[in-house]
Amino acid sequence: MKRLVLFAYILIATFTLKAQSLNDGLKALDFEKFEQARNIFSDLTIKEPSNGLNYYYLGQAYISLFKPDSAIAAYNKGIIAAPKTAELYAGLGELLLEENQTTEAQAQFDKGLALCKNKYGEFNNAKGLVAIASAMIAGETKMLAQASALMEEAYKISKEDYDVLTTAGDVFLEMSDGSKAATFYNRATVLDPNRPKAFAKIALIWIRIKNLQVAKEALDTAFAKDPNYATAFKNQAEFYSVQRKFGLAKEAYKNYLKNSEVTSANQLRFALILFKAKEYGEALINVEEARNSDKTNNIYINRLYAYACYEAGNLKNDMPTFIKGLSAIETLMSKLAAAKITAADYEYLGKLQSKTGKDSLALINLNKSLTLDPNKGEVKIEIAKIYDKQSKYVEAALIYEEYINTAKKVTVTDNYTIGKYYKNAKMYEKADEAFGRVNSTMATYGDAWYQRASVNALLDSTWQKTTAKELFEKYIEITLADTAKFNRLRVSLSKNVALSYDYLGKYYFQKDMKNECKEMFKKSLEFDPKNQTAIDILKSLK
Repeated sequence: MKRLVLFAYILIATFTLKAQSLNDGLKALDFEKFEQARNIFSDLTIKEPSNGLNYYYLGQAYISLFKPDSAIAAYNKGIIAAPKTAELYAGLGELLLEENQTTEAQAQFDKGLALCKNKYGEFNNAKGLVAIASAMIAGETKMLAQASALMEEAYKISKEDYDVLTTAGDVFLEMSDGSKAATFYNRATVLDPNRPKAFAKIALIWIRIKNLQVAKEALDTAFAKDPNYATAFKNQAEFYSVQRKFGLAKEAYKNYLKNSEVTSANQLRFALILFKAKEYGEALINVEEARNSDKTNNIYINRLYAYACYEAGNLKNDMPTFIKGLSAIETLMSKLAAAKITAADYEYLGKLQSKTGKDSLALINLNKSLTLDPNKGEVKIEIAKIYDKQSKYVEAALIYEEYINTAKKVTVTDNYTIGKYYKNAKMYEKADEAFGRVNSTMATYGDAWYQRASVNALLDSTWQKTTAKELFEKYIEITLADTAKFNRLRVSLSKNVALSYDYLGKYYFQKDMKNECKEMFKKSLEFDPKNQTAIDILKSLK
């Protein structure tokens, strides 16, 4: 009897394995059913242990489940079983690139590329090139120029391959070349007009440039090809998110989950979409749901949770949210090997520490972030803020100066901020230049005129020049000209207007111009009746 039961079990197991083919696994990946894909490819590595692609796709499923360590294990097992599989090196390179280890990632890509060539050194493996190019654009750190060159080579080899065409479109979309991306996606729709994938991708082009009508048409076409196509629902969620229609975005994402998988990984994916769209409050709600529903103890959920806690908390200066975020990032980093801690991890650890009153520790970790990624200019902004809080004004000015010197775009806010740092550091000439740049960009930005006037007053302690006088007069003119704004902000603006008249009164006092002096101090008292200096000088001039 036991032998019959065992025989029946073997038959069932064999049937199950036969039912799970490579194409089944690929379809599961396409529909973003990553747990299902993991199970299929895990079984296939047992059934076909010498097929390297099974390990590659297993690793891809693990990446999508936010389990990079399991992905690495799958790729390495695949390399042992099938060392000539280019895709496996693509997978390892993708994970290294995600950690911003570009040199190490390139080394893995080079191993894969070597396997994509014939004995004459010519590329002859389009699928391998597709995997490597995809890896180069998968994460935050991208190698766009190299990826586009590889896709040009892949297209030369195989012009009638759906994956080649859609991946080429993906690469050019990441390069913000919507025209070229559309060309390749459209070629895919001609090659196989019944598959929804390329139509869903075309929608992304139009979503990103906010041509929403055309985006909707592309999504409708994708749904017409397959009303259950999960990726189309995910893109529809993004379609609604860019319009800030979050209720509809949530409904679309619920449909995505229904047609893919209701997993914490997919909930986390939606949170990531919202986070990248800078909808931090909504992102935090969704990542909390993912965290609460996670049954696998996935430590990587703590990463996005911490990041979202900082950004969402920053909107309302919400200390309890900062504290929760700090706990999450500390938990993550305590369980990661040092090599797996990213520059962004140290950045958010430092920012959360600063928000919770741990500025000394924050400086240490923000500088670690810069060591790992010197191009993270925004980290220098955070360091400058901490130095400013610590009254280390020179240090604040110098680190912010470093940021401005390498920034792709210097904003009015940047110039105003560094102007304040320079002023506090008693670097008055530089402060004057910074505030002057603000005035040249925004002539009606009253406070910049006031700050510049104050700086010039400090530069001219002997009252020899008229620069400060003229700047204070300009500030008064601009501030009082906008009656509605002044009335709305009367409490905060009155003080600086009073001080401006105060300076003008002192200026005329120095020049022994008594009538003008009296007039200025009387004006000062209109805006600050308790100005004792004005009261005393007016008494002395009677």
